[in-house]
Amino acid sequence: MTIRSLGRSRCLVCTVLAAFAAFAMPVGLTAKSLAPAGESGSLAGFVYAKDVKTPIAGAVVKLRNTADMKELASSPTDANGMYSIPGIPEGRYIVGVTSAQADFNFDYALYVKAGELGKLSVALTPGAGQEAGEASVKKKGFFRSVAGRVLVISAIGVGLYFLIVDNEPSPIR
Repeated sequence: MTIRSLGRSRCLVCTVLAAFAAFAMPVGLTAKSLAPAGESGSLAGFVYAKDVKTPIAGAVVKLRNTADMKELASSPTDANGMYSIPGIPEGRYIVGVTSAQADFNFDYALYVKAGELGKLSVALTPGAGQEAGEASVKKKGFFRSVAGRVLVISAIGVGLYFLIVDNEPSPIR
């Protein structure tokens, strides 16, 4: 085979064009990004008691989508406290757990990515005001905190400086 006939080979031309297309393809266009939009993720983990050692059986983990407020729930946890929620559409969710003890809501949002398994284990500890007999905790105001006091003292100092300093030009300067 001569050089001239080698350039006319269709197989060689197709191979060179395919290799060029593979190297010229942007990095962001991978098989994962070309996946169908309807693909979903899943979440799995364990539910523990307040001591973070004792598994809770029969608890149900719930997810609420922050965009459309649709709720998804797991099947009740097994004897080891394990749960799983398959088929979660990609998005941001708020997590909650319902057990025989009480209902627990968490103060953070969870992002579930399509095609991935998220792992989240939780401990059921009551938040402020949820325990029986606990007095509600009030936040102290900004001006009762250290930063607020420093701000007030600084403002008073700057105000006094401008009141006391004489703005007349000095004969020495």
